[in-house]
Amino acid sequence: MPNEQTTAKHVLVVDDEPDFADLLKSILAGAGYEVTVAHNSDQALDSARQCKPDLITLDIHMPRKSGVFFFRKLTEDEAFRDVPVVVVTGLTRDGEMQNLIRRLLDAEDLPSPRAYLEKPIEREHFLETIRQMLESSKSA
Repeated sequence: MPNEQTTAKHVLVVDDEPDFADLLKSILAGAGYEVTVAHNSDQALDSARQCKPDLITLDIHMPRKSGVFFFRKLTEDEAFRDVPVVVVTGLTRDGEMQNLIRRLLDAEDLPSPRAYLEKPIEREHFLETIRQMLESSKSA
């Protein structure tokens, strides 16, 4: 159910899978968020600069330039260092790939993503995570 708090918030969804990006967009829009979708890292950087999102959902495993590339480029810009990033990935946290990604993302010179969610997502848990991240960024 949309409310004043969520209506004004803008979420940038970054995912190379059009069906999954559309699913996230539908869930977020249905909850009253304004949503922009980007399907690759270059498009996501351009979109972030144009729409100045309040929060970003980010798939890590994308062709050509990964979500890690996008995250590093995004956080190099002071304007985006405090924007919460929620990693939504099909990679499991138990695997070696996840450990590698975590080491890359948690580099000392970078802020950590605020949350990790594994695909497939559960709608209510996803929305609650988004609400929590936006609330915590407001009080930071």
